[in-house]
Amino acid sequence: MLHGVFDAKGKKISVAVFVLLAVIIGFAAIGKIKENRQYEQQTVMAEQFLEAGDYEQAVEAYQKAMAMKLSDGERLSIGLAEAYIGVNEYDLALEVLRNCYEKTSGVQIKEKIEEVTVRKSDYEYQQIISRGDIYFSNEEYDKAISEYEKAKLIKSKEITSYQKIAESYIKKGNYELAKEEVEEGLTITQSDALNHTLEIVESYLLKQQYETMITKAEEFIYQENYKDGIAKYQEAINLLPNEDSAYIGLAEVFIMQKEYRLAVILLEDAKGKAYSEELLHMLEKALSLKEANEKRVQILSELYNAVANADILKISEIVSSDYFINDISANTPLYYSQSGEGDIVKGYGMIVYDEQSLYSGEISNNMKNGNGVLLKRMEGSGEQGYYYYKGEWKNDVPNGTGKTVDVETKYNENGDAYISKIITEGSFYNGTENGFMIKRFYVNEEEAGTVSYYTRKGVPEPATDENGQQLPPKDGMYPIGRLTLNGEPTEDYYYIKPGTFWSVRQ
Repeated sequence: MLHGVFDAKGKKISVAVFVLLAVIIGFAAIGKIKENRQYEQQTVMAEQFLEAGDYEQAVEAYQKAMAMKLSDGERLSIGLAEAYIGVNEYDLALEVLRNCYEKTSGVQIKEKIEEVTVRKSDYEYQQIISRGDIYFSNEEYDKAISEYEKAKLIKSKEITSYQKIAESYIKKGNYELAKEEVEEGLTITQSDALNHTLEIVESYLLKQQYETMITKAEEFIYQENYKDGIAKYQEAINLLPNEDSAYIGLAEVFIMQKEYRLAVILLEDAKGKAYSEELLHMLEKALSLKEANEKRVQILSELYNAVANADILKISEIVSSDYFINDISANTPLYYSQSGEGDIVKGYGMIVYDEQSLYSGEISNNMKNGNGVLLKRMEGSGEQGYYYYKGEWKNDVPNGTGKTVDVETKYNENGDAYISKIITEGSFYNGTENGFMIKRFYVNEEEAGTVSYYTRKGVPEPATDENGQQLPPKDGMYPIGRLTLNGEPTEDYYYIKPGTFWSVRQ
């Protein structure tokens, strides 16, 4: 009976145990389902944060998901790595992926590690380039170059760092180093894009060479070495024919040398190659000076011929003009020859002393030497007269055979005006009459008498009779020779005051 009771009780206990086990298993299953649901919710939340770009929340959500026992290691590791990348924490991203790879050795994780490693390099490269750009914009070019060099170590085949280093050297004016940098980049990257940068650098090198030539030309001109200065300007023009500086500098030299025609020809040709406002202004200046010079040359040429021919009317017309007074006689003495204005070493030319005194004839070292005529105009009280010496000169002084012509307006006893002309011919010594002389007197262009006489260094000698005796004075004056009229002797003598001294007016 006891056994039956026990059997019955045993059955009851087995059923209870079974029920208890079932309950436990049921609770366990319910817990597992709940845990899976929480995991899925946490994972979805993390992915949503990642997709929305809320990377800090995504990091936190992924970390919670990974703390769950049932977590998908690779899936969550990749997601957490992306979240870290979102906040630029590439090293943490790689740490997560490498830890996962140690556990799983998964292919997907390995590929992700490689991808993130490349992205890290890109990020660091761009960060360094950005720092370099900030230095560049602040004109701290050495610091910029240092940053770009760091970027080059990360990505040696990326052309950007070579370009930016070259640009920094260009800003510093060190074009040779810029060229070396671009050539290094071409060798390493084999990129045709750097050829354009090389062209830019080489253009700067040419411009630098051009500017050096201009500076050297300016130095030559300052030293009055015009030949080499002009040659250097021409060399610069040949190097960069589309730049205006050399044309303008060379034109300035031509203008300085009064070669206005050459300046105009040069600038007219340059206008189609290197047009600029400054070049245009220089052309206008050259044209204006050329026109003014042509007028000046014309006036001086006419005056030169007029003085040589003693054309008093033409001379008076020219020297009385406003142009002559304001533009020519303002800077005298002026030396002019057929080759233009300037010092006359030897040859024929004209010297303008002022509007009243001019010379035309042979000149040596800017002095009257040889044959020539010195003309002096005289003005007073509205009346005009003139005087000139025409003959031989030596060392700026009349020496040799010559004649003087003295014309002036005079008045007779009745107050009537008449033109008096006295022509003196003979020999002159150091500007004085010396030797046998002849004076011819004219009134209104009609001969009024002629006298022949002798002088010694400007002092007329008294006339003598056939016995060689001096003729007696008259009214305190002494005779120097018998007057003739129309070639016939008269009974009159020509008397002068004691102390009379005759010389050429200069």
